[in-house]
Amino acid sequence: MEKTEISMNEYRVLSYIKDKKDVPEDSIDIGLDERIRSSAISYLEFKDLISVKKEQCDKFTVTTEGKKYLEQGFPEERLYRLLIQKKKCTIAEIKDILGDDYRIGMANIAKMGIKPVNGVIEFMDGNFLDVFKTMKQALSAVESGRKISDEMIEVFMHRGLVNRHRNMKRIINISTKGIKSLENYENEDFLELLTPEIIASGEWKTHKFRPYDLNSRVEQVNGAGLHPLTYLIENIRKIFLEMGFTEMHGHFIEYTGWNMDMLFIPQDHPARDLQDTFYINSENNIKFENPEILDIVRKVHETGYGKYSGWNYKWSEEEARRLILRTHTTVNTVRYLYNHRDTPQFIFSIEKVFRHESVDWKHLSELYQIEGAVCSPDVNLSTLKGLLREFYSRLGFNNIRLIPSYYPYTEPSMDVAVDINGKEVELGGSGIFRPEVTKPMGIRSPVLAFGLGLERLAMLYYNLNDIREIYNSDLDWLKNYKIRF
Repeated sequence: MEKTEISMNEYRVLSYIKDKKDVPEDSIDIGLDERIRSSAISYLEFKDLISVKKEQCDKFTVTTEGKKYLEQGFPEERLYRLLIQKKKCTIAEIKDILGDDYRIGMANIAKMGIKPVNGVIEFMDGNFLDVFKTMKQALSAVESGRKISDEMIEVFMHRGLVNRHRNMKRIINISTKGIKSLENYENEDFLELLTPEIIASGEWKTHKFRPYDLNSRVEQVNGAGLHPLTYLIENIRKIFLEMGFTEMHGHFIEYTGWNMDMLFIPQDHPARDLQDTFYINSENNIKFENPEILDIVRKVHETGYGKYSGWNYKWSEEEARRLILRTHTTVNTVRYLYNHRDTPQFIFSIEKVFRHESVDWKHLSELYQIEGAVCSPDVNLSTLKGLLREFYSRLGFNNIRLIPSYYPYTEPSMDVAVDINGKEVELGGSGIFRPEVTKPMGIRSPVLAFGLGLERLAMLYYNLNDIREIYNSDLDWLKNYKIRF
């Protein structure tokens, strides 16, 4: 067998693992810097002297908000202790005592069956203190690096109390070729680094130097190419343009007045809670586009429009002027239609949105949304179904399901669903805008709208099992990815 040249660092790695099996990279203790050790392992793999398999390992850390809860207690715990003390409280009292955490406290305590009635929450007996104690113990365990149940981890991640850090761990085994190469070097005493001390002492005269193979293989370098997600975006953009749609654009930072109020989402809707939305604490005076909409949404929310009833509550302009990272690109649609009221309109966008989500196999906190809308007097629900099926069929998906759903700003509403990993997964929502959204803007024709998740679509398009794989820097996959059709 032709002798394969190895460096001293590679020799040390081989010597360490020669009698071991399935050795984790970080357990190889040979007195080398982590970067140097990693480089030696990569060269050994390139020379086929070792076999390497990659395993994903997760590390969890408690966020700043989670640490605050460990110190002060969960907002729902603090609210419950307040109810124990006072027996009942008004929402105004709760807001005054809990501050910014009052929404979170009320939302989570409602899941336990304790809900406000006519603006007042009353104490309800139960073993809730034990529940809070268990949650705090679990969060404390995460902080100290101990393992807890996957279910509890998902709860904490959804609430933004725990962050997941994904790492790839290399598991190493020596190959037959590696054993032979090691045997060739075990009885040799060679130098590979010439230092002033070795020269001054004359030690170099009695040692062999490691030979260098100037004809060693060089890994082929491929040319640049589009990222898989960029390729898919360009393909989708082409489909919409071929279907006669016009592309629109929006802003990452929005006022809630445009992002939610204009879409008839009430100001006490759960989607506005801190655990679902990223709010921006800024003193910058960002221009509120078309401020006249504030009077429009005030009337619609408080008293409705025509024969359509509103939400019947006291609407707050202060709440509508809060800045957020947009939670959907439907805000692009409603703003575009407000400024382009002539019909017909066929519009789309493919842009990023931001959700305060825990990241898992089907959720991301920063993601792309495929937005589309049609405004025309001649469209109806059948038109929407046809558009969705036509769009997905052009991408090669002919087996989507359209399921009745609910959204505050569309009626009727539908979800687009498929099966991934044996589970039904929602790809996006759609529907016809409610009159409370369109008529106050002066739009008389029906508006079909749909918001579809790009990354979930990419899972199907590239036959992936985990949405996070799309953003992993796996060079082998990035060089060789193929569409499934």
